[in-house]
Amino acid sequence: MTRTIDCRNLECPKPVIMTKNALEGLNEGESLEIIVNALAPKENISRFLKNQNIEFSLESNGNETKILAIKGKSALELTNFDEFVCDITPKNEKVLYLNEERAGSGEVGINLLSKFLGALLQVEKKPKIIICVNNAVKMTTNRSHPSFKPLKDLEAAGVQILSCGSCLEAYKLVSDLAVGEISNAYEIIDILSTHEQIKL
Repeated sequence: MTRTIDCRNLECPKPVIMTKNALEGLNEGESLEIIVNALAPKENISRFLKNQNIEFSLESNGNETKILAIKGKSALELTNFDEFVCDITPKNEKVLYLNEERAGSGEVGINLLSKFLGALLQVEKKPKIIICVNNAVKMTTNRSHPSFKPLKDLEAAGVQILSCGSCLEAYKLVSDLAVGEISNAYEIIDILSTHEQIKL
């Protein structure tokens, strides 16, 4: 027997509460199918099931995900549902947002930004992503730019480097991209809305 619950468009932590209540109504070996259409409930339900040692699988179709859980022998433990909030982004994940190829004015500013980026290599908690928009994309396309090497080194250290595709097109630099990946307005706004931002 498989029971299905629809958790689409529900605010956290309601999808987790519904999952727990539905599982409590099942017998050992019976299955529960949970339908969600957002990342937060998908991650929160998955984490809840792992914490309860419940076997489950995920099947995604577009923006919808079906989570199939199988009830085991053990009873569900009491849960503090306050931990299953919609903000699933760790608080220490930061994004460096750069809309200029310099920090300040003139040549001093260009070299200063290069030094700041180089200093990031020395800190333990590096930003997860560096986003380059406007003329900051010149740093990811010009190999002789003072900031090109530190960006390349940061990428090698695991930092994701994203350059605005529209900006690359405006400066006719798409084919010159030499570090990181091309991004778009939607992805950049999505990242900025879910991460703590650093601006230089």
